[in-house]
Amino acid sequence: MGVSNLLSDKYSVVYIAVLLCVLVTGTSGCLDWDFLTEGLFPSLCPILSGTTSFMKDLFTAESKHDEGPITKELVTECVKCGRELTKSASQRGKQLVKNGVCLDHCTPAMHHFFSASLPADVKKASEASQEILMATKMLQVKLCSSSTVTPNTFMSFLENQVIRHDSIACRPFSVRCGSTRYRSIDGTCNNLERPAWGRRGAPFTRIATPRYADGIYSMPGAKSGRALPNPRLLSTRLFTDAPVPSRVHNYLSMQWGQFVTHDMSLQIMEVTDDGGIQCCIGDGVDVLPPEWQNDKCIPISVPEDDPFYRYFGVKCLNFVRSITTPRDDCSLGHAEQMNTVTSFLDGSTIYGSDKKLASKLRSKRGGRLKEEYKEYNKRGFLPTADDKKASCDLRNVSEPCYLAGDGRINQTPTLAMLHTLFLREHNRVADILSTLNPLWTDEKLYQEARRIVIAEIQHITYQEWLPLNFGETYLRYYRIIPSTLYSNDYNEDVNPGVINSFSSAAFRFLHSAVPDTIMTCPSNYYAAYTHRLSDHYQNPSLLESSTESFDDVVRGILLQSAAESDPYCSGQISNLLFKSRNAWGLDLIAMDIQRGRDHGIASYNDYREICGLRRAYTFQDLSGEISQDRIYALSQMYECVDDVDLFVGGSMERAVQGSILGHTFQCIVGEQFYRTRVGDRFFYDNSEMIHSFSPEQLQQLKKASIARLICDNTEHVHYVQSRAFELETQWNPKVRCDDTGAVPRVDFTAWKSSLFD
Repeated sequence: MGVSNLLSDKYSVVYIAVLLCVLVTGTSGCLDWDFLTEGLFPSLCPILSGTTSFMKDLFTAESKHDEGPITKELVTECVKCGRELTKSASQRGKQLVKNGVCLDHCTPAMHHFFSASLPADVKKASEASQEILMATKMLQVKLCSSSTVTPNTFMSFLENQVIRHDSIACRPFSVRCGSTRYRSIDGTCNNLERPAWGRRGAPFTRIATPRYADGIYSMPGAKSGRALPNPRLLSTRLFTDAPVPSRVHNYLSMQWGQFVTHDMSLQIMEVTDDGGIQCCIGDGVDVLPPEWQNDKCIPISVPEDDPFYRYFGVKCLNFVRSITTPRDDCSLGHAEQMNTVTSFLDGSTIYGSDKKLASKLRSKRGGRLKEEYKEYNKRGFLPTADDKKASCDLRNVSEPCYLAGDGRINQTPTLAMLHTLFLREHNRVADILSTLNPLWTDEKLYQEARRIVIAEIQHITYQEWLPLNFGETYLRYYRIIPSTLYSNDYNEDVNPGVINSFSSAAFRFLHSAVPDTIMTCPSNYYAAYTHRLSDHYQNPSLLESSTESFDDVVRGILLQSAAESDPYCSGQISNLLFKSRNAWGLDLIAMDIQRGRDHGIASYNDYREICGLRRAYTFQDLSGEISQDRIYALSQMYECVDDVDLFVGGSMERAVQGSILGHTFQCIVGEQFYRTRVGDRFFYDNSEMIHSFSPEQLQQLKKASIARLICDNTEHVHYVQSRAFELETQWNPKVRCDDTGAVPRVDFTAWKSSLFD
């Protein structure tokens, strides 16, 4: 690999030098530019001596006009420099790939990139965001080095003063909205006053000031200035591989949680034009030297005495920063990560979040979605992905690999199973509506069937799943779930965007509920078969391994326990995630911790205070929410109670009554689902709107259940618990699907229109 190629122009060198200096002084955000331009730059490399005047002019020149510390000329210069440094970073990333620093196929790291390429609009937004972040950093450094302005004062100023520049490749979001009965595919125009809220590509929202070391984008550190604890070490010390089976929740409950979070959020990682970014030497042998790392690398180092990886010589887990996006007004400020799906609970996993994919998924006949039929099953299956090799980890080309509204569809067979049930449900509903209304067009049938299926998803989530997992009393007290036929709670001032700490910390705690195995159960219920989860990542072939296998998976998911939601996690996700054909995989828990840091998620102590708990000044102050043994474990890992990561601290809390979560995570999750309902103009039970369901229609939709979804869309599953997210017990026995008293059926005759409608 030729280092000279990487340092082919002065801007590449300047970029590396600036980044090194930012890393060294990231906590304070202040640099001595006389030292840099006259001392460090020339000593790093002779080439840098020629950049001294370039840097000196930028960072020490006084403004020509007395317009205060931030002048238009200063912003222009910082934006120009930011653009050059961003281009240099991109060129350097490409050069690294040309020199062989890239990911191999069928590795855990490669499968972590659900897509090794970015849509054009996402790539454009990411590039604009990087220009803005670099310009913000340059401006911070200039002011910090030439005045009494501190980094904190600078960031506070930016939060209250919009500063943007016309030359940045970003324009404030604008869209023209009309009146319609149907929600858009991409989430725009849900809020007519603020049409950008909740759209695909919007930034995640925040309820706490981000914790970046420099206030802008640098990875956070401890209060002392030293590094935070190693994520892998936190995973092995605090999240033991000893999952306990739940006595209440079945596998389906856990799987629904994943389906819901995929509907609402997707952060994707930075990539190069040639694919995923490599941050480790070879197959995890060690961390790449800094000079060979892409600037978006944040690999997780593995201790030499690791209880699992040491047997495979693994010392590095590949990890890359999330895509960032500009704010809606394109202003300078700290990093905001992009949500690349709509924030609404709107069935985007089924229908997609962009018009091109949504159109591709439709059959354009009778309002139906595309499906494939098997000669042994009357029910349809999901269509085949265009590029099976890129989407799945297949052992042979005959194995299935599916296409759906969300690219994570093939992550596990049980997730693909839920997607398949909703594909069948949409087409079942479309066929019924077509029979009732033979004059309806394909578009009308598609939109009405989509509208009904979204309502079913929302109803099942808010009336079955949320109360079971988070406590009905709590949810009703805070008006998170409605309690009447109609609600009049829509509020155009409530932003439905996904909260960053919800997506990157609180809801990730449900990873602890993932069990070791997938159970399949034949129709006679005489036996059950278990399959290791790690053998089926990115491979849904278990659904089609035999003529009865799909229904066998459904029966198994109803009968199998989820794991308890606690800090005990399966090694299938903490050692073997996306292992493919390898003996080892990634660590999802370590990745959850690192992702929270990447997103600048505020500390656990900050969120305690936000959620109404007393701020802790010592570890012992946590005793009201965390047991003594866990407090001791935290004190052994962290220098200071203010350093504790939100994901770690929230996971250690005792569950509150009626919930699987502790107080802090309960607060964040509750806030999110309140916003998701009240900030959605199209939420299924909103009244007195052009798109509102009639009273007769809404009464029928409120009969929907996860049990009925299964009964209506499987071939030979004839029995199901009426409370299908709970394990079978004497108080929740299996009932026959044709028992409509126990499993009510939705009657769609209320959708029959008259000849003159």
